Formats: sequence, structure tokens, C-alpha cells
Amino acid sequence: MSATVVRSAFAAATLLLMAVAAPSAACAEDPADGIDRSMTTAAIGPEAKETTARTVAIGVYDPHDAVADSDALALEHVFVYWQKPDRALIKRKMAIAARQGRTLMLSVEPYTHAADWRSGGERLFADIGKGRFDREIRDVCTRAAGFGGPVYVRWGHEMEQPSKRYPWARRDSEGYKQAYRYFVGKCRELAPEARYVWSPIGNRNLRAYYPGDDVVDAIGIPVWGLQKMDVDYWGHERSFREALKEKYQRVSGFGKPIMIAELGVSGSADYKRAWYQEILDPQTYRRSFPLLTTVVFFNDKEPYKWPAGYGAPDWRLDRLALRALADRQANEAAALAE
Repeated sequence: MSATVVRSAFAAATLLLMAVAAPSAACAEDPADGIDRSMTTAAIGPEAKETTARTVAIGVYDPHDAVADSDALALEHVFVYWQKPDRALIKRKMAIAARQGRTLMLSVEPYTHAADWRSGGERLFADIGKGRFDREIRDVCTRAAGFGGPVYVRWGHEMEQPSKRYPWARRDSEGYKQAYRYFVGKCRELAPEARYVWSPIGNRNLRAYYPGDDVVDAIGIPVWGLQKMDVDYWGHERSFREALKEKYQRVSGFGKPIMIAELGVSGSADYKRAWYQEILDPQTYRRSFPLLTTVVFFNDKEPYKWPAGYGAPDWRLDRLALRALADRQANEAAALAE
């Protein structure tokens, strides 16, 4: 089976996630529990509606282009420091996404104008509302509009866990919501076809930061499998389902498509093999996580040290993961051939 045919299966799943922004969504095909599992609207053609709605697309954050030529990946993820964007990196990643037929996701990190990027966080939301970051918004959203294919814009992630790492991650939930809405409003003027991702870390307080259905097209959450931390905190090695379940339950009530915007696995070969098997098995999602549409691997070492002595985990896709991706691709091809 050709790579083009395999990519079409992933593209169908991407379409299902991309076409959810319209305020008047279509009726659910499976309305027993009140959740539109297919997330289809009039924007999706009949051929897409006939595909399997529960297919989960696989994407990657791949800053070193280690899997740039893989046909098994449907989304290219790029982080953008909006006050100092790496234009060469963005251009390169957009070219890779276009060449491989991948959706593009821009994770926009709204740092401050301070020399160290993090100072002045207490003024950040007010400054955004006053238009003092309009130049940054124009820059990133013009690039999103110029991509020419499906694009997600993920702004101000992990906002509900205050930390010194992100100046937008503060206890000011109202300020965050206003800033998020301001950003999306301005960005839609330049990139009306983009889809906007609200991306909490998954804490219990996340609902206070939800900016509204009209400015959220999809919800992204991170999921990390760190074997040593599992044992230390939970007393056993958690499965992928176990790690995902609590966060999924906290965001599924919004009724939006859900993606794992950042996914990393670090541990022994057996630990990683078990996670990859679950992640790439369609049966994992069909009953337990029906709103989950996309999984995005974090193919790099952790750029910051984790607390409690866990250091900087290595989340890179290893041979086990690459083999599992290849096997999934082959299985998708066989399924399409039947």
C-alpha cells in the first residue's frame, strides 16, 4: 500500500478535528450520552463523514528533523516564542509539513518584552489587552494564514499551573481568559481558517481558565510517562490509559475534540514498549476516549529539569517507537485494502 493511501487515513482524522469551529455544530451521530463523537459539521464532505471517526492521527514535535521524512505522521508541531520567533525554524517546519502533507500546529508562547522574557508577568495580560503585543500577533498569525493547509494555533499552554517558567501561567484566571480571547479575536482577522487550541496542563482548577466555546476549537493536554516518577508517586508503573484518564475526564465535559498536544515516554524498554502498544492501538480510544483525535509525540530531550531530582527526561522516539509507528502504518494500509 502506498504512503499516499496511508496518509489519507490520517488526513480523514485530521479533517474531523479541523471542522468543529462553527457555532452551530451538526447533530451527533451517536447522541446517547450527549457527546458528538464524530465532530462533523457541514464543512466536511460526505466522503470524510463515511470514514472511521475514531481514527487517531499521530503527530510530532521534532525540532531536529529526525522523522521529517516519515509517512506515518500527520501533524508537524512547532513552538514559537512570539516576542523572538525563530523564523528560519518556522519556515523549515512549514516546508516539511507541506511536503509531507501534514497539518501544522503552532504553539505560541506569549513571553514578555523583558530581556529575560519572564519578568513582568504581572502586567502581561493587561499589556496584551492594550495592544502592546499586536505586532507579535500579526507576525505569527500571518504566518499561520500563509501555510496553505490545515493549521492549529495553540496559545499560552499550561496556564493553570503557576510557575516561574511561564509568565502567563498565573493565578489570574480572568486575566488569562481575556488575553486568550483578545489573541484569538485578532488572529482570526488574519487567519480565519485556523483552528484554536486551548491547552491546560490538566490540573483540577483548569475550568476556571476556560475562555469560552466560541474561541476554543479543540483542547490539548500533555501526557508524560516517566517510569521512575510513576513508581515514586503512584507506587507502580502506570499504563498510558491510566495516565491519560484523569486529564481526559477533566476536559471531556467541554464537548470539544481533544488532542494529546505533548506526549513523552521515558523508562526501560519494557515500559516504553507497553506505552507505545497502547498509544498506537485504535482500541485504546474507541470506548474509553472517544473525543481524542490526535496524539503528538515530543521527540526531544526535556529542555528543563523536572523537580524532585528527576532531571531532564529523554522523550525522544527510539527504535521501539519507530518500529511501532511503522507497524501501525502497515496495519492502516492493510485495513484500507480490505
